[in-house]
Amino acid sequence: MVSIVGPAVDGKGEGAKEGGRYTLRELRMEAFDLVQQLHEEGLSYTQIIDEVERRLGVKIGKSNCSYWVRRIHSPYNGIYIGSIELLQPTEDLAYLIGTEAGDAYATKTDEGTRGEKYIIGLKVKDKEFADEYATRIARVLGRDAPEPKPNKDGRWVVRIRSKVLYQLFKKPIDIDRIRPFVEYSERCVAMFLRGFFDSEGCVDKRGAMTVYNTDYQLLLYVMYLLKKLGIETTSDTPKIKTRGGTSFKDPKKGKTYHHNKDYYYLRIRMPSNETFYNWVGFTIERKKRRLEEYLRRRGRLPPANQPPIFSPMHIVKALPANAAGGI
Repeated sequence: MVSIVGPAVDGKGEGAKEGGRYTLRELRMEAFDLVQQLHEEGLSYTQIIDEVERRLGVKIGKSNCSYWVRRIHSPYNGIYIGSIELLQPTEDLAYLIGTEAGDAYATKTDEGTRGEKYIIGLKVKDKEFADEYATRIARVLGRDAPEPKPNKDGRWVVRIRSKVLYQLFKKPIDIDRIRPFVEYSERCVAMFLRGFFDSEGCVDKRGAMTVYNTDYQLLLYVMYLLKKLGIETTSDTPKIKTRGGTSFKDPKKGKTYHHNKDYYYLRIRMPSNETFYNWVGFTIERKKRRLEEYLRRRGRLPPANQPPIFSPMHIVKALPANAAGGI
């Protein structure tokens, strides 16, 4: 039996569950979520304590159970978000929604007596993408950033537990549910698009940008958001790439894949690449580099090896107001 009574339950202590899969903090978080669930079901403090001990094999004190029920203390670094309505619209959250609409995942598993487990995660080949995802999800939840870990396939994996984000991110994406967070401001729109294009976007050697997805309505929504920022697409609606029920062979991997659903795409008009670069951009360096190479070929960016040019006015603007008059 593991005891998590005492000061450690406020989230300040750290440690590992001896012989177990979770750190002590993760175990406290699981116990905290279960306490909230059991309280909503109408159980008394004594019943909650007994049920937590039965399901998780941990013992919490009555005073700590009371603190958790009233959310005075929390293992979530002092920040507990119990419902979608309590989430704040931020650029970080908008970016995460964009990634979840693409490569990222939200899953729920039933672990029997341990209850349901809600996992938010990302598995990608670009380390900078995994780092960005981890940093932003930590800021949204008020937790320490999870460390991206490489798997046997050479991809970087980020995983974190959050019931409220699962409810927001679960697929198919509920567009009406995400709208208040995505369309809160122009910067939130831009960060949603960055997350989505980081996940689903491709930039070819010519500089053409394309995104693929099986969700037709989601791509329509993406086109609507692009238009809000003055970014045009090559068509008014998503185009079909591959019909469901067909197979194709990946020439790079030599593997054959089967599409169960229709596969759609949209493409950015090349004249809008500069607007996309200025408003949205990429986190992933290889995609960002190809877009910049296109813009340099068009004279829209200075050569990569050209040092920045400073004028006297740049110097004046950089100085305090009372110092500028002395130049």
